[in-house]
Amino acid sequence: MNTNTKTKDINDVRKEYIMGLKLKKFKPTEYVTVVRKGKKIKSGQGLTIFYNDIHTDIMVIPAMAFDGTFAFDELVTADFQTVCVQGSFTFMVDNYERAYFMADFTYDRWYEDKKKNSMELFEKRICNIIRTVVIRETGKQDVRNLLKGADEMAALIIEGLRSDETIDTLGVKILTVNVEGIVTKPDTRKALEAAAREEILKEQDDAIYKRRNAAIEQERIIKENELNTEIKVAEKEKDIKEKEQEIKRKLLETELEMEMERQEREQEIKGKVLASELELEKREKEERVKMQQTELEEKIKLEERNKEFVNLEVENAKKRAEEQAFAAAQMVKAYENANVALIEACAMANMDPKTLMAKAFVELGENAGKIGTLNMTPDILQTIAGLNA
Repeated sequence: MNTNTKTKDINDVRKEYIMGLKLKKFKPTEYVTVVRKGKKIKSGQGLTIFYNDIHTDIMVIPAMAFDGTFAFDELVTADFQTVCVQGSFTFMVDNYERAYFMADFTYDRWYEDKKKNSMELFEKRICNIIRTVVIRETGKQDVRNLLKGADEMAALIIEGLRSDETIDTLGVKILTVNVEGIVTKPDTRKALEAAAREEILKEQDDAIYKRRNAAIEQERIIKENELNTEIKVAEKEKDIKEKEQEIKRKLLETELEMEMERQEREQEIKGKVLASELELEKREKEERVKMQQTELEEKIKLEERNKEFVNLEVENAKKRAEEQAFAAAQMVKAYENANVALIEACAMANMDPKTLMAKAFVELGENAGKIGTLNMTPDILQTIAGLNA
């Protein structure tokens, strides 16, 4: 906001003040209602308004919580004892339209006193309702229960206030109620203290008695547990011995059964082995007989074959001899008409030089007696040596 705007606002305020208007800015904790000529113009919390005292009325109600206290003496309980109940409560206005008609909240120069008186009036009216509830509830209980039930009394007061139509008429709302103390007369307090003391002493004696009984009972339980433990241990040992004997008996029976089974199996195995041996021996005898028969049959067949073979060989030898005799006869027959010298010449024509040389020396040896002198020149020897090489 600049300086010109501030100057203009100040001038407007001055003009309005000169014309009989006033400016008022209320707090956010104040509910404001503006009435002009009997009609409500505006309402709300923390308003800022211009108004004229001549024809404008303003009512301002606090929109915050207030605390109140109460203390009621000479209250009689169900057992005709006198007590004093003290406490506090918190309330606030929640229906402003109804509150306007219950107290004076007109805003003027005496507003603070009016506000204080109005809130005290609300507090007094609420205290009257609380007193009615406390008297009614106190008369229903004896002093002992009443002294113990401060919280219950507070809850009953709240319930009574909320169910009371006067609270709605006032336009207020009860936020909390606290019962801070319930006090009896000194004589009653002493009597209650004495009775409580006796009760405490009695409870102490009972506790000692119970503790002793508990100790005795605990000792008895311990001894009983020890005895039960010994009995259980003895029973357990007996069970163990019986189980051991049973196990030994079962082991012995098992060993006997196993030995009998082993002997039976051995006898069975021996019987099977003997039967197998006999069967094997029988089979071997049968096989030997079969083999002997087979060998005999084979020998017979072989002899028959040999006989056939010998006969065949004789026939073949006979045939070969006949053929050889026929061939020899034919060869002799052929050689009878042949020239011996020609045959030798033909034979020698096909011989190699070495054979011919050897044949020559053989003939020389055969006719050596007829030879007078034999001259061998070196050339002939060289030729013979060359042939030999």
